Amino acid sequence: MAGFFKTVTFMVLVFAAAVFAEDYEVGDDAKWARPSDLEFYNTWASKKTFLVGDVLDFEFDAERHDVAIVTADEYENCEKETPLSLIKTSPAKIMLNDTGPIYFICTSADHCRFGQKLTVNVVDDASGAGGHSGGGGATPPAPGGATTPTPGGATTPSSGGATTPASGGATTPAPSGATAPGSEGASPTTPGAGTTAPTGSGETAAPLPAESTASSLGGASFMVALVSAAVALF
Repeated sequence: MAGFFKTVTFMVLVFAAAVFAEDYEVGDDAKWARPSDLEFYNTWASKKTFLVGDVLDFEFDAERHDVAIVTADEYENCEKETPLSLIKTSPAKIMLNDTGPIYFICTSADHCRFGQKLTVNVVDDASGAGGHSGGGGATPPAPGGATTPTPGGATTPSSGGATTPASGGATTPAPSGATAPGSEGASPTTPGAGTTAPTGSGETAAPLPAESTASSLGGASFMVALVSAAVALF
């Protein structure tokens, strides 16, 4: 039974990787050829986010071009004598299996020196890259940003243009039948007192205690840990 669950888990992981993997056609419409701009392919790559499991699709004229995977030094100097891998058939589909930079060049003539070279930096989505967002995509706001009012006088405009006072100077309206402190001409509700002091019945309901929120989060974390442990046992 344990072996069955392990097999199912493995198949689910493989299926998830296949679903979320991206297939990139290198150079888009220009494909893999000698470009007019020396930085054409690296500019193309800078607008992409490459994750482990993605595929690079090199389409080229096999009589004039090829695809070689080389080291960083070979890439920098366009050395083509001893590539790590050389593909001469098109299309060439290369899966990105590891994180880090990968270097590609064309070994035909001086094509590499004329810009037919590409570097891609592969990242692991588990590190929080956030999927296949473009290189210039928006970054999610960091926790604790200035989107919520801070105690002590900061205000946040509402939809109608009014401002909501922060907790440092807020006045809580008194309940029906009670008189707010300091109101002129108001009748005190406490015998013998000139002004009405807030009583327990006139206080507004307190927010949910931090302990309750922490308990809820702790319960959720416990359930996640329990499920993870059960999966690990199988």
